[in-house]
Amino acid sequence: MVAPYARISDTDEERAPGIDRQLRTVHPLITSRDAVKARDYIDNDKSAFKPEVFRDDFEAWLQDFIDGKNDGIAAWDLDRIFRQNGDLERVIKAYCHAYYKEGRPKPVLWLPSMTIDLTDPDAQVIARVLVAVANQSSAKTVKRVTDFYRDEALKGKIYSNYPAFYRNKDGSINPEKAAITFKAIEDVFSGVRPTAIADEWRTKSITTARGGRVNGDSVRRILVDPGIAGLAVYRKELLIGPDGNPIQRQDGGLIDEATWRALCKELEAQPGRRRKPTKALLSKFLRCGLCGSRMVRTRKTDTYFTYSCQSVDAGGCARVAISGPKLDKQITTLVLAYLSQPIDAVEEKPFEGQSRLDEVTAKIAELMTAYRTGAMSGSIVFPSIKELEDEQKLLQSQAAKHVRTKRKVTTAADEWDHIGLERQQSIISEVFVVIVIEPASNPKAGVYEAERAKPVWRSPEQ
Repeated sequence: MVAPYARISDTDEERAPGIDRQLRTVHPLITSRDAVKARDYIDNDKSAFKPEVFRDDFEAWLQDFIDGKNDGIAAWDLDRIFRQNGDLERVIKAYCHAYYKEGRPKPVLWLPSMTIDLTDPDAQVIARVLVAVANQSSAKTVKRVTDFYRDEALKGKIYSNYPAFYRNKDGSINPEKAAITFKAIEDVFSGVRPTAIADEWRTKSITTARGGRVNGDSVRRILVDPGIAGLAVYRKELLIGPDGNPIQRQDGGLIDEATWRALCKELEAQPGRRRKPTKALLSKFLRCGLCGSRMVRTRKTDTYFTYSCQSVDAGGCARVAISGPKLDKQITTLVLAYLSQPIDAVEEKPFEGQSRLDEVTAKIAELMTAYRTGAMSGSIVFPSIKELEDEQKLLQSQAAKHVRTKRKVTTAADEWDHIGLERQQSIISEVFVVIVIEPASNPKAGVYEAERAKPVWRSPEQ
């Protein structure tokens, strides 16, 4: 019993036509030699050249051979089976053990062009040479293809089997997914965590570009990818042009570079300082009027809770508390009144350091050109570039901060109930610095005193 094997490397089809073309040659080959055909072993979209790729059906065939379920393999060409000597050596070892140790019939390796006896030392040498040639050919092809796609990327032409979430297969912008991405960007600038955005996406059955389940990390990857700003990337390398500026994709992006850098700053992970979501609207803002400690949510029943000063062990005084639902309603009323006010048009000022940033970027490009042409030595160029790059990073950080300060929340009051807890909290943080809760005048009376809440309003400069 001989196993037909077919493989094709790169395809986005469920079953590539090349697979069937190979089998149309292999099936008659087995029949012409009066052998019984085993099931087809097929590796679709699987490289035999890349060592890290696991070929499911190749491994299944080899295990079936070792278990005595077939007597060998037939394929359209040797490179369909082997492009790595390691795979060939494993098969040689299995064939020799089956033939010499177990006394099984001589295993076969049939190709339309030849038959190779892998139990014969001379034939083994021929097979090793053929596989080495195929391996070298693959290596050259990979380099040629890599060079081609990098050259195309330097022209702003980006090719990808797996385009970004907000792009169509041809790289153009998908309007529907672009709108989803724009909202995610605004949410991030509003203080909403990527995990909360992912939660919202899952409730709306929104998946990743490959149809996978979204989580906080996948949302973050979508937003920090330079392609979202229309910048050209090849194999995670941000491509820089001769002028020192990032190369622009021909198919554009969703936001400008300054906004993207600000977005990346907003999404920078801070080890050891991961924010945990709160269950109460005002937990992040309340301070005890006696000791200044944070006040926390304390649940009394399933439907009622209070905001209470922390215990003495936690650094508080545990002497101040206030009704949670009533305080939430009071502060929400203030915020909605603020949001309902007409917004005066403010003239947007450009980033004052932009001209210096452009100058520094041009100088870096000029020095690199001088180094590449041999006009200046590396001992002179690279120390100067290091100083300029430090200044460039500082200016880029300041530009990102300038963008973040311009992007204020403009959520209308009538949207408040539908924007989620985290965005509500981010809006409150733009309205108030803290909210101080004074002690009750008569704690035993059980009367809610609205005047106990003393909001500290945020000034425009803060």
